[in-house]
Amino acid sequence: MVKFEVPYNIKPDFVEKLRERPELLCHVDCFYAAAWKDDCVNSRQGPVFKDYYPKTYEEYVERLKDLMTLGIPINILAQRNATLKMIERYIALGIKSFTINDDKLAAKIKQKHPDVRLTLSVTRVLTLEDIQDGDYSMYDRIVLFYWFNRHLDVFERLPKKYNYVVLANVGCYYNCPWHDEHWFLNTNSLDEYYKGEEEVCSKCQTITTKDNQKMSFIQPEDIQFFEPYVSAFKLIDRVDHTDLIIDNLNAYVTRFRGCPKGRDYYNIGENS
Repeated sequence: MVKFEVPYNIKPDFVEKLRERPELLCHVDCFYAAAWKDDCVNSRQGPVFKDYYPKTYEEYVERLKDLMTLGIPINILAQRNATLKMIERYIALGIKSFTINDDKLAAKIKQKHPDVRLTLSVTRVLTLEDIQDGDYSMYDRIVLFYWFNRHLDVFERLPKKYNYVVLANVGCYYNCPWHDEHWFLNTNSLDEYYKGEEEVCSKCQTITTKDNQKMSFIQPEDIQFFEPYVSAFKLIDRVDHTDLIIDNLNAYVTRFRGCPKGRDYYNIGENS
């Protein structure tokens, strides 16, 4: 059974609401959470401006410890400017899973802490050729870029020596060239963040509203087509409220949202 990497929105109601859904928890591979805001640079910085975001590092750690009581591994996102010293601070908390985008750092972590699970972030934006020709042996998993969500047939050509994660419920254009501009918006307030996000997302939406097939989204009923090739599916979004995160997880666990597309929908043409 392929499980799901589920976003942690760091809201105070998250743990209790998930605890009330044991039938879903058994399908969760891990909860992923952004590292503390001052530790490194991560995508999707909007939540740090929210009122519910922890006021101190100590409060942030207490939220992580509360999340640990669910008995499911935590994966810490540390996508840019992470250091070994920073990673080891989380290891000392009992966390043994990280998503990073630094091969040299990954190799150092694996050398000192071989039991730690490392995932290569989607922010690397690897192509099929990158994966075929490169060396990613320092990672336990690779999160595939959106392009793969519309090129199902190429999964047969991915090297079998790696484990892959697919982002299932992404609404972005599958070949988005504005990904870094969106992921790493650098603003000083929530209003600025929302304005910047709207400007970037409107570029994708101009394309996807004309042709829904160009959206990366995989219908819950259709993850069966990808399941033979992946170690886990990753769900978004860390900016969503808790009920929506639970609803999304439920839809993918039950594989029902009422709009299956069929296998051919996920093959848009390799040169597209």
